[in-house]
Amino acid sequence: MTSQPQPSPVEPAAAAMPAAQDPAAAAPDAAVTLPEGVALGTAHGVDAVLVDTPAASAVILLDGAHLTSFVPAGEQDLLWMSPSSDVGPGVAVRGGIPLVGPWFGTGRDLAHAVKHGWLRNVRWDLVSARREGGTTEVTLRTPEDAVAVRAEVVFRLGAQLDVDLTLTAGPRRIELEAALHTYLAVGDVREIRIGGLEGAEFLDNTRGLAEDVMPAQLLRLTGSTDRIVARAGEVTLEDDSAPGGGRRVVSTPRGTSRTIVWNPWDELTRGMADIPDEDWPRFVCIEPAVAKDGFVALEPGRSHRLGVSYRIER
Repeated sequence: MTSQPQPSPVEPAAAAMPAAQDPAAAAPDAAVTLPEGVALGTAHGVDAVLVDTPAASAVILLDGAHLTSFVPAGEQDLLWMSPSSDVGPGVAVRGGIPLVGPWFGTGRDLAHAVKHGWLRNVRWDLVSARREGGTTEVTLRTPEDAVAVRAEVVFRLGAQLDVDLTLTAGPRRIELEAALHTYLAVGDVREIRIGGLEGAEFLDNTRGLAEDVMPAQLLRLTGSTDRIVARAGEVTLEDDSAPGGGRRVVSTPRGTSRTIVWNPWDELTRGMADIPDEDWPRFVCIEPAVAKDGFVALEPGRSHRLGVSYRIER
């Protein structure tokens, strides 16, 4: 990817349907009744669902059903978004929560040229939005021409963030891999501590998927990290360096078998056009997943749901 200028600020749309968009393609989004605090507009120069309520603000790009920002009331953004990421049709956005699937990385057999599947590379349809109490729920689905796998994602945005991704096999059996590739914003990745993975087996993708075991104490990152951990329980992120004061992020997954921990560190970042050289300390990816030997076998027409809840504690 080539670097781009700083993304443009969020702007509400003058009308529900962008003028340059094909009316037929826009129909599912334009036909949705939106509650107060939810609007169709633009963010980073592309079509987005904008949420702004007393409980939380959020931005969801229609391309990739990609959540790029979630700010609960009184807090800093949970998510990191690269200021030099490309955006737009077919683009894998760097930051936020990319939806990964129906394979992870280059797949279980390492045979796919496109990394992390196609869910993040297609435009999704907005099918519903509603508010209940302090929570806003937004649902999007893959387009009708998705055949091999269909997907639906539900974002619940309030005091905490809930994301649930349901994938349904088409006419053929699939060995499903999927992940919520969450970029959590941190003050300095060298200062954080990650709990909940102690003693678990993992594959080290920085060493050709070598098998290893996590330390018995809280994980501290000291270099390029890419671990596929055989653990699916609650994970905590302790960040004393967080903007606005130290915070603790609690991640509670469901329907998963693996947790991925990733940060490229300084050397690898210099070869990545969509992350500024100085920004690698600003995030860590802690991703609930079904991947590698933790895949899910789906018979035709059967579904699997994976999800996660994030809450911020001070």
